[in-house]
Amino acid sequence: MRKMTPMILVALMLASIFASIDFVELEETVVIDEAGARTGADAETIAITSPKETSCNMNGCRNELKVGESTTFAAFIKNSGDTAIEEMGYAVTVYLDDGDGNAGMIARDLQGNDLSWENGNVVCDDVLACPIQSLAAGAILGGGKTTMQYAGNDITWIPMAGNYIVEIVVNAIDDVDPGNDVQQITVSVIDWVDIAIDLSWDNNDGKDLITGSGPHAFTLTVVSNGSSDAGFNPRNVTVNLKVAGDLINAICLSNCGAGGSGTDILGSYDLITGTSGQMVETWRHGEDPNNFTTEPRTILNYQTVWTYQGQVEPDVSGETAAYSIEASLQNYVDYDAFESCWETNTTDTGNGTTESTLFHMCEESQNSDDYPNSNADEITGYKNNYHDIRITTLTVYQGYNTDGTGEPTYSLSDGQIGDLNVGTSRVHVQVEHRGSDLSTLYDWNITFTTTKEGEANSQTSTVGECMDGVPPAYEHAQLGDDPSVLPPALPPSLTGFACDIVTLEEGTYTFEADLTMDRKTDQRPSNNHKSVTFDVVNSLPMITSFDLNTIGDLVVGQEELLQMSVEAFDVDDPSGQSLEYTWAYQSGDLPCGGTAGAGTTCQFPILNEYVTVFAVTVTVTDSQGASVSEEMMLEIWNNAVGSATTTSGIEVQYTLQYFAPGEFTITAEDGDLTSFEDNVLPEYTGTYDAIGVVAYAPDSTYSADDILTQSMTVIFEKSLGATSLWYVTDSGLWVSMSTTAEDVDGTTSMFQVSLPDNTPVLPGGSLVLIGAALEEDAVPVASISAFDASAGQGGALVMNWNVSTVLLLSDSEVVTITCNNGNGSQGDCDDTFFPFTANAVPGAKTYTLSGAKTAHGMSYDVSVEICNAPDSCSTPIGTGTIVADKGVDGGVSAMNMAVQAVGEEWTVSWAATGETFDVDHWNVCYQKQESFDAANMPSQCVSTTSATDTTINIAMPTAEGTWDYHFTAVPVDALGNTESSASMNSIEYHRDKTITDPGDGGTVGTGSDSGSVPGWTWGLIGGLLLVAVVVSAGILRRGDDDDENKDWDY
Repeated sequence: MRKMTPMILVALMLASIFASIDFVELEETVVIDEAGARTGADAETIAITSPKETSCNMNGCRNELKVGESTTFAAFIKNSGDTAIEEMGYAVTVYLDDGDGNAGMIARDLQGNDLSWENGNVVCDDVLACPIQSLAAGAILGGGKTTMQYAGNDITWIPMAGNYIVEIVVNAIDDVDPGNDVQQITVSVIDWVDIAIDLSWDNNDGKDLITGSGPHAFTLTVVSNGSSDAGFNPRNVTVNLKVAGDLINAICLSNCGAGGSGTDILGSYDLITGTSGQMVETWRHGEDPNNFTTEPRTILNYQTVWTYQGQVEPDVSGETAAYSIEASLQNYVDYDAFESCWETNTTDTGNGTTESTLFHMCEESQNSDDYPNSNADEITGYKNNYHDIRITTLTVYQGYNTDGTGEPTYSLSDGQIGDLNVGTSRVHVQVEHRGSDLSTLYDWNITFTTTKEGEANSQTSTVGECMDGVPPAYEHAQLGDDPSVLPPALPPSLTGFACDIVTLEEGTYTFEADLTMDRKTDQRPSNNHKSVTFDVVNSLPMITSFDLNTIGDLVVGQEELLQMSVEAFDVDDPSGQSLEYTWAYQSGDLPCGGTAGAGTTCQFPILNEYVTVFAVTVTVTDSQGASVSEEMMLEIWNNAVGSATTTSGIEVQYTLQYFAPGEFTITAEDGDLTSFEDNVLPEYTGTYDAIGVVAYAPDSTYSADDILTQSMTVIFEKSLGATSLWYVTDSGLWVSMSTTAEDVDGTTSMFQVSLPDNTPVLPGGSLVLIGAALEEDAVPVASISAFDASAGQGGALVMNWNVSTVLLLSDSEVVTITCNNGNGSQGDCDDTFFPFTANAVPGAKTYTLSGAKTAHGMSYDVSVEICNAPDSCSTPIGTGTIVADKGVDGGVSAMNMAVQAVGEEWTVSWAATGETFDVDHWNVCYQKQESFDAANMPSQCVSTTSATDTTINIAMPTAEGTWDYHFTAVPVDALGNTESSASMNSIEYHRDKTITDPGDGGTVGTGSDSGSVPGWTWGLIGGLLLVAVVVSAGILRRGDDDDENKDWDY
């Protein structure tokens, strides 16, 4: 066998001498896998921006959708990798909420279609199929928010009431991190109610402005709408009607109430709309179904239009006449289980009090519904040219970068219910021409005022255009319609737009817009002002990735800096320019951080104070002071060189990278040379004397788990002439450390030793320097041939072999057996016995290990080699693997045994259950008189000739008598291993005594002739028995002493 290298010897030595060391293990910590940042293309769904996620607390819920109110889907999708994405798609799915905030079944629309869409053609190289051919590293799809599309159209969802989970999944070819492909949000969809009010001039083509002398008839309609199956039937709906201006008279024409037709309606008064006198419930007990009250009410029945008609006559005596009619919802009564109806009772139980609540139903007055924009309307009239412009809508747009760039991702208008987010926003208005003559042109501007509640100062600006941020861009022009206006003047239009950029913080804001008409007098200034108040909330930033970029182990003092990086996203600032990054560890701040990109990376040298568990925390803070943090647990290895020099000038340097704080030192002193004379060295012939001895000891001992790398250098004067270095344990075990001395300089040499992995610190011992040249042992000439290894009965391991030539007296045939825990082994290894080594009987060329220490089904690696000294063996050797076999596999046994007597034989039959692949034949075992269990199965057995034979004939005995015979059947494998079984069936055996007739005519058994026993014979037998008893008593008496002093005499 080839001589083993010194390093293998060191490994074997350390494995041996440290086998009994009690290692101390540190508490396990969660450590981030030391992988670098994502390398490759990485499609990431950062955030879903539409629909907005519903959030609820004790004060109610925000961002709920309304039934039937269509919504699109939008998200921020980014390539977070370092290479471009060449092929990508996405999928949108709406799931039902399972009740615990998790995705359940896929939701369906009213037609039964799954609410799931997949668009695989988002990024690809086909310009006809995909709108984008490549998404660069770090780029956001579409430059910002992306509206999800399917078949070229925006995906639209018209929701029904319920709770849902909206999921957007992005998929890209060669995506290196599929874990960030998915985002989910919770969305609640609620029912809504609405009381819609509409005013219109009769016979005026639907226009809100009427001219001429009149009289002019008008119609007011009121209708209730709602999304629930039960509809919406409000009670006592009160609408205020206000008729004002230059009028001669104003009268009611229909639905005039007690005054009847012709009643004067000039001024302001309330109308009760609906059908009066309907008996309805007004209160119901929460538990008692018979406890309720009813009263008559005026009901505005669901989707039944209530109509009121009137007429006005303008005063045309003057040059001009202006007038208006306004209708607005004042209040209504609803019936439901409102909290104001509930009754809470407190009961004294004797062990304290308990509270219970009865959820009664009752009436409650309301002054608004879910769509306040439809709760009022207005029409106007004018005699001649009527000058009027108005603000149609006021909207706040959001989703911009901090500097105002980018596209809006969310908007909220006056009349809508919802919240705004912090960050850069735009207040936007639409204005329109409302005059009687469209050819009359009006110049205009808007004054915006934005005020935060609790602050004295407001932001104010006057503008007349909106060129950025809200598409399409609008450049200022006059309001009206006059084809005669030619370039370079901008053509007028009936509508215009203006916007102002603002930065919002958390709080409550009021947004106001005032419209001013230039060079003319606006004859209806009341529609030149809009004001709306919204709550502004802050969305926390999100940390989308946190990576360790340094590859490999982290060691104090290493040349490469420790480098980490983080990526974060803020819906309120998609560019991330306002995000602040701070870095820290468990004992203080780290030397990095900053705003935006400057703070996203952190690199620094590894210091001693970071050793062992190094917990790095990065905190991302937005412009509002809200922050999120993530922690990464790292392992930092200490790095030390323990050095010591003996009086004779031999220096020992122990380099150690270890998982513990503090220094590592060693001691080294000159040892006694006379104790190391005439040494026999492993693998070498002859004896050797030491020329230098160092008594070495470490100050600290670390287990193998706490050591990353370790090495030793022994430096000595070249004149010493050392050729090899040995380590000697306190018990006298010699291990070769190095047989190569290297030059340090012209006068100094050294031995360099790399200590093996997975070993603890080298224990104290002697480092011995040998000066003489080493002479290696000669390996034996003979070697193993024709090796065979097989399983034997009862788990035995059997090996046979030949040898290539005659064995010398110094040669031994060494058998080694080890457990093989792999290879599908099913048994348990006896670690107290294996590995096993023994010398075979010289010349026997066979060795059998009994099954006493083996386990059924366990694999054992066996080898035989010829050696004349430890580690001095020839090649080739014999190797093999044996699976110990102690029983019959397959779980096979006998069942349904039957035993029948047929002539002078018993016919025994049975059925086999289980798998019979390991069965060679069957044994049928039996005994008389007593039944037996599996542990006491009798040895009297007969065998079948094959595994398929399940019937056998057994010759009956010839003995006279009557008793039961008990039988069982057990399987036997090819090695002779057999299973055991209790008796399974029995049969009665009976055979009478056979008496021969003497043929003398006498009566059998009654004669007194030669066939009888003489009377004197009985007396002789009795005497002999008496003598036997007496002698036996004497023998037993002599053995009646204590066990240690018995003197048995037979």
